[in-house]
Amino acid sequence: MDKMQLGPWTFTPGDYSIHDKVQRIELEPLLCKILHYFTEHPGKIISRQQLVDSIWQQAYVDDNAINRAMSELRKVLQHPEVQQSLIKTHHRKGYSLQLPNQSEAAMTQPTSTEFNASTSPTGFKRLPLWSGLLATLLLAAVGAGYFYSGKEPVLTVENSKLEDKPQVQQMDIVARQKITWFKGIESRPLLSPDKQLLAYSHSQPDGTVRAIVRKLGMGTGSALQEVVIEGNDNLYSIQTWQPTARNLLVQTISKDGQRCEYQNYDFSQYPQYQVKTLTSCAGLSFGTAQQSADGQWLYYSKGNGGLYSSNALLAENLTTGAIQTLLAAPSAGLGVTMLALSADGSKLAYILMPESNKPDIYLYDPISREHTRLASLPFPTILLGLEWSIDQSSLILPGGDGILQLKVADKSRSLLKFPQGVTIGELTLLTEDQAYISNFTAGSATQNAMQLIKIEQPFNATERKITVLSDTEGSTADLAVSPVDSDSYAFSANWTGSWQLWLNNKGQNVQLTELTPDDKRLSGINWSGDGRYIAFHKQGNLYLYDTQRQQLINKLETNDLGQAVWLPDNSGLVLTRLQGNSQNLWQLDLVSNELTQLTFSAGTFAQFDAQGQLHYHRDGKLLRYVDGGKNDVELKTNTDNNFMALWLMQGQKQYRFGMLGHLELHDIATGETRGSQLPYQLLGIYPDPHNPDQLYATVFVTPELALEFIQWKPQN
Repeated sequence: MDKMQLGPWTFTPGDYSIHDKVQRIELEPLLCKILHYFTEHPGKIISRQQLVDSIWQQAYVDDNAINRAMSELRKVLQHPEVQQSLIKTHHRKGYSLQLPNQSEAAMTQPTSTEFNASTSPTGFKRLPLWSGLLATLLLAAVGAGYFYSGKEPVLTVENSKLEDKPQVQQMDIVARQKITWFKGIESRPLLSPDKQLLAYSHSQPDGTVRAIVRKLGMGTGSALQEVVIEGNDNLYSIQTWQPTARNLLVQTISKDGQRCEYQNYDFSQYPQYQVKTLTSCAGLSFGTAQQSADGQWLYYSKGNGGLYSSNALLAENLTTGAIQTLLAAPSAGLGVTMLALSADGSKLAYILMPESNKPDIYLYDPISREHTRLASLPFPTILLGLEWSIDQSSLILPGGDGILQLKVADKSRSLLKFPQGVTIGELTLLTEDQAYISNFTAGSATQNAMQLIKIEQPFNATERKITVLSDTEGSTADLAVSPVDSDSYAFSANWTGSWQLWLNNKGQNVQLTELTPDDKRLSGINWSGDGRYIAFHKQGNLYLYDTQRQQLINKLETNDLGQAVWLPDNSGLVLTRLQGNSQNLWQLDLVSNELTQLTFSAGTFAQFDAQGQLHYHRDGKLLRYVDGGKNDVELKTNTDNNFMALWLMQGQKQYRFGMLGHLELHDIATGETRGSQLPYQLLGIYPDPHNPDQLYATVFVTPELALEFIQWKPQN
């Protein structure tokens, strides 16, 4: 038999694939072999030993290998038209293939994968790889990787250390259903005020970022209707729905980053819509914007130093163009991020991220112009969601396996804790106990979606050559070339189920560390000038690897350390240290282990120039260190949101990069500046100290993240 029908899937063993009306999925040979075996025995219970004898054909197979294969097969067969897994487990007996009846395939939630192309705007060509991902994702990745990679707690019971501990309610999931199926990241679900339209963002594997608006409540068996907002030259980032209206606020950014607009999409006559440009914007920013209920005001956050500089809260009058500063940007940190207007538009909630990245939740009253702090979370974490409850009495903050509810009236807190396996990074409420969710979080989005590349001739488009350094399954992230051997570089990789330090020597990869397995990233790799020690940090602790003795040294275990750079004489390091509510630079003496504070008004990402002079960054500025205070000299200020507010020094050259693939090189000796744009989403760059025409980079590879519908109830 050439093809077999497995519910909504058509299985073609000959080309190792399954497909439905929308997508085709290529199967790994092992999964294809297992699935083919099940189709030859539909409904029959297949024991684990039968699988070993027929599939692996070995005397012994580890149970974990079987468990992993069955889990992967279940995952790949998931489909919105099927409530139950096609692979059923029979306790202590084995597995069977259960094909759904046609009556079972119909569901009350949206099910069909058909698309009505007539409702979509013109132009369906894919954007090339230069397209960036959502600003929230990339800023979270860069913020964690460059500045601080300590623990990122979720809102669980164990680490709920709020001033007044919240009332904890354990919840059971009574319904859970995958509702999207496109490849890539489906994130930021947003329900219109009338709960009839679901908007979400879709970041495709080729780099395209588009917005999709779905009609809900069309009835069982109805063809799914979705309007897709996409185009050749733009990225479309959905922001929020306007209170009381079917008007969707969308940020549109051109592929080169030179044009940015806030646009209002009026879906009152769905599927038809009208587009109105509201105002221009500065480019990618970490946060969301919100249009007032009367349409007269646009609230948004904006930084004055480019990406990752601190954001102020602004209000722009869309009639006069006048801009008011509602809250000035703090001296460091992300500043204002997520915004959420109440249903009637009378209250604006927002998240303020100070330099400690410990979120404060505020409420702003546009009439009285008062700001009221509702809560402060005592641990550094990046929250991607902020929502009002259905009755508008509380704010909802999703985070990992919990949802924190903040009562506006008395600032009391309650925590809904979900069972293991449920991750909520973003949500939009349908009712008080039903929501559309995404498991898109700062950690999950980038944890297994980073790869290292080598770029030769990066500023010469005709001669440029890009090489992926490894095709091994898993992620690779930070990298540093040995200062004494051009054929060696150290890098971090999650190839074994946890992040470890690796060494590539003349093309051969060797694992250097055996750190305790976890999912926390290893970052900030930096070689000593003599090539002996490799410094890095993980979970806020500093490690040194001695390449001569082949020994790992736990240098500092303070849980508050970030990026480190060696002193020119190799006698110690300069570290970013997070204490209380501030980040500053400290110097570590290698012999005495004594720490000395260097900066006193915020400082991050230290580096030394060719003359051994210390430089650091603060709020979008590059400064030359003098005394760590008012005498430090400001050298550069970033005002271009295409670029990170970060300059990398290598000899007489300064590099910087942007998330949409922008690269820039400034030669200090000649004063020449060269620019380029790569066909990748950049998370970090690493200049080669031996070859000015070569650098390395961490790039983002879009993972698979789908939206889900969940319903919950309190445990009995």
